[in-house]
Amino acid sequence: MTRVPRIRRQSTAIVEAADAAPAPFEAASYGPSSMISDAQGWFVRLIGGGKTNAGVNVNEHLALNLPAVYACINRIANPIATFPFRIMRPKDGGGMEEADDHPLAQRLGKRPNDFMSGRTHRKVLMGHVLRWGNGYNEIERNGAGQAVGLWPLLPDRTAPKREGDRFFYRTTIGGKQFDIDHMDVVHIMDQSYDGFVGISPVTAARQAIGMALALEEFGGKFFANDMKSGGFLMHPGKLGSQAQSNLRAQNGERKPAPDNPASRLEGQGGLDNAHRVKVLEEGMKFIQTTIPPEDAQFLATREFQLGEIARIYDVPTILLQSHQGTTTWGSGIEQLMIGFVRQTIEPWCSAIESEMNWKLFTEAERAAGYVVKLNMNALLRGDMAARSDFYTKMFGVGAFSPNRILDLEDEDGIGPDGDHHFVQAGYVPIDQALRPPPPPTPQQPARPKSEGETET
Repeated sequence: MTRVPRIRRQSTAIVEAADAAPAPFEAASYGPSSMISDAQGWFVRLIGGGKTNAGVNVNEHLALNLPAVYACINRIANPIATFPFRIMRPKDGGGMEEADDHPLAQRLGKRPNDFMSGRTHRKVLMGHVLRWGNGYNEIERNGAGQAVGLWPLLPDRTAPKREGDRFFYRTTIGGKQFDIDHMDVVHIMDQSYDGFVGISPVTAARQAIGMALALEEFGGKFFANDMKSGGFLMHPGKLGSQAQSNLRAQNGERKPAPDNPASRLEGQGGLDNAHRVKVLEEGMKFIQTTIPPEDAQFLATREFQLGEIARIYDVPTILLQSHQGTTTWGSGIEQLMIGFVRQTIEPWCSAIESEMNWKLFTEAERAAGYVVKLNMNALLRGDMAARSDFYTKMFGVGAFSPNRILDLEDEDGIGPDGDHHFVQAGYVPIDQALRPPPPPTPQQPARPKSEGETET
């Protein structure tokens, strides 16, 4: 659900938008002019994506019908949607602390707007980015200019615009256009030609996705036709004019008319008639002409296309329930997940943090060091023994305090006493180890007093 944005100087902006010419980077993002009938033109892509070389239409909506695309988006969006998401600021004495008093602090990770949970909001955002290449959120602010909410904007109806010295985002809601200042829109993207508009992964890889969709359709039609490949009917004699007309409809199209033998033959096909006896009239014989699916490596091609989709999104195929081949990221699921988080998840988290750190906060808040932080430690943890050994070593050299270790484990701290750092007493600085100080001079024991001796 989206909300109508708070428009500033709306009437002036609309007049300026009507008179201003598009900036160069805007024209480049839409490509050269084309005919409406062009199969690769903007209009055809808008209404159905245009047919790929595999013969199927591909666009950002249709791509989600492919299980591999759906799974890749889930593999990336689910971790990001579940990470703890907090507003942090520097604390006295070093380190960072959660800014509980910020107006957005209680809403950012739990309820960014009145209609969405934090998980739903981030899944919507990542779903937009991973299909359209752009994810947009309008920032709701209070009277002091502080962010108090985030509202998704539809990526196929929102785009950055530059008119003269103005840079803003234009969106369509309920059939009406609105202009929003660029500092009030969080814009997440990955690759881009110009740095303003992200490249849609679906558009960039539409041929690979189109082939995978074609394989899905081919498999469906293969089962719908009794798991038999195509062929032709061979007649023992020569077809007369009446026989030829029976194989055409009344308007001359090459399809069976309802009252001819070909129509009755066509009615014997389909999944409902599988394994039933078929009747061919007048001595006709069926000759199979196409290559059987097993000879055409149908299953192997489907598996390869799954790998192609996984490469688009940088998702290991084993996370898509594909067990063909082996991973090169070390042995075991632990090393695979660490590699996946660092190579795929972490760059997206960095993009979200970078954009929000600049736009969510006022100048005073940025100067005070306010930042947003997605905590990925849960997915980067190793096994229990490895974590215990790591924490013991970091604690022993004074790098981690007890509270720091508890925070990394998402556990509550033990109070101010847990902020102290400790070192082992046997450790000395390196310079003292190379040049130890001289031992202290032993003190002479006091001479016992003799009888009759008095102090002077």
